Amino acid sequence: MIRNIDLNKMSEVLPLLELQQTAYRLEAELMGMEDAPPLLDSPLTLKDSGESFFGYYEGEQLVGAGACKQCRKEFFICRMMVHPDFFRRGIASRLLQHMETFAPPGMPIRVATGTRNEPAVKLYEKHGYVPHKVHVVAPGVTLMQFQK
Repeated sequence: MIRNIDLNKMSEVLPLLELQQTAYRLEAELMGMEDAPPLLDSPLTLKDSGESFFGYYEGEQLVGAGACKQCRKEFFICRMMVHPDFFRRGIASRLLQHMETFAPPGMPIRVATGTRNEPAVKLYEKHGYVPHKVHVVAPGVTLMQFQK
């Protein structure tokens, strides 16, 4: 089940932060980085991000989450995370499709992931996203931005 995550409730924020730490540590390793910005988040930085967060729950357990944000001319999928114990079950696809429903018709949707994060690259390509830009974030480390 997918539902909003209330960033005003610590009982919802703490499991989100725990999931984010687990998921983004793996992405940082895939990218060849020691740290990634989401690893530095706190309840306050999540709340101040201006992003809308959605959780994928199995029972009461948060096993996947995503966040999106609408800007003036673009809609961004800002975060996507799935607990490793729940990989390859279609959770990221369902979260992505859910968040896409909030994009105004005709507005470009953008998402970025580490160029070396093959599972994420395949996910976005499978859902019709095409490479748009490459950003160098550190020596030898790049992010691929996709657009739909």
